[in-house]
Amino acid sequence: MQSSKTVAIVDPVSTGAHLAPEFARRGWRTVAVLSSGKIPDAYIKGFRPGDFTDVITHTGDTEQTLTRLAALQPQFVLAGAEHGVELADLLAESLALPGNGTALSACRRDKFAMVERIRAAGLPAAASLITQDAAAIADWAEQGGHWPIVVKPVASAGSDGVAFCSTPAEAEQAFTAILGTTNQLGGFNDQVMAQERLIGDQYFVNTVSRAGRHYVAEIWKDVRVPVGDNQVYDREELQPGQGEIQAAIVAYVERVLDALGIAYGPAHTEIMLTARGPVLIESGARLQGAVTPAPHAAATGTSQVALTVDACTDPDTFDQLPGTTYQLERQLRVVSLISPHEGALADGPALAELNTLPTLSATVRSLAPGTPVRRTVDLFSSPDHLYLLDADLAAVERDYARIRELEHGGLYTAAATATAAGA
Repeated sequence: MQSSKTVAIVDPVSTGAHLAPEFARRGWRTVAVLSSGKIPDAYIKGFRPGDFTDVITHTGDTEQTLTRLAALQPQFVLAGAEHGVELADLLAESLALPGNGTALSACRRDKFAMVERIRAAGLPAAASLITQDAAAIADWAEQGGHWPIVVKPVASAGSDGVAFCSTPAEAEQAFTAILGTTNQLGGFNDQVMAQERLIGDQYFVNTVSRAGRHYVAEIWKDVRVPVGDNQVYDREELQPGQGEIQAAIVAYVERVLDALGIAYGPAHTEIMLTARGPVLIESGARLQGAVTPAPHAAATGTSQVALTVDACTDPDTFDQLPGTTYQLERQLRVVSLISPHEGALADGPALAELNTLPTLSATVRSLAPGTPVRRTVDLFSSPDHLYLLDADLAAVERDYARIRELEHGGLYTAAATATAAGA
């Protein structure tokens, strides 16, 4: 089906890589805009240039990029990944297209500015500091009574560089590991953020917005576990759309979106449900990363990717959704593999069983023998993310437990014995 309608996607990688095929199914053309000449290493494998009618590389000359893009007459400009948010804001505003504008762009990327923005809006917020001085972190924590604290980059993703610290020495070590380095999104860490450690159950909420009205596509409980000095992703459990906890979380998240000026497009918002209620960890004005949409659609009837496209291509239908609640049709859990060391996936019975688990619906990467793995310290170093889907929650929980047993029963080979396959 042919259409004159075009959408531009800035940095269409990670989950954003699924947008172009979804738009194509609706008869829309897509243009890729790369926010720099180099896609971050963690994302480069996800870029599929063949999905686009044109690829524009932004070299820093905004007028040149605007001229090329304007000639293609896009109806929308969307961010495909976190590092494309600010350029998407700028291009949409400059072309007078629907978008979130540039006035609050910094608050949607800089985590300190984000927290201060929601605090100014009267929302519960974590005590925070940004600095270029390691000693200032300890002073701030001591004077404010904030120990234990979290030390992290100001603008990254996937728990990259996040450290939990209980002493000045630990905070200084974390500070030194971050300042002056390049983060997983390709940005330079010229400041370090410290924040009170929020205690409670962690959740995230995936939304899609149009004209300032928000639809909650999914609410997930996000379970992380300590591995050495790191908190790594363990599993994500899709929650029913309704409930007392869900209502409190949604009410808070919608106010966060309003405070950050997220009026159009997808958002991924992480909160901690504390004794004082929901408190923001961070919000991204883009799709949740590292997602395979099909299992989400099987669990709820749609996905954040499809809803993002709906908001652009079928606004009348989408506008009926805000204020309604999604229905959980099947149980869905996303399990992050956790490798204890560098090595590879072993060619043996553990991997064979993993690939044939009854509830295994999809994976993000390849579960092939010999696939190299790194020691897991964050989202980016997890060997893979497994989607367990079934009508029966007990079946999902059984296979989750079996995955953890297999990881301790021959799923990985150590680096010294890893095969070269897949390298």
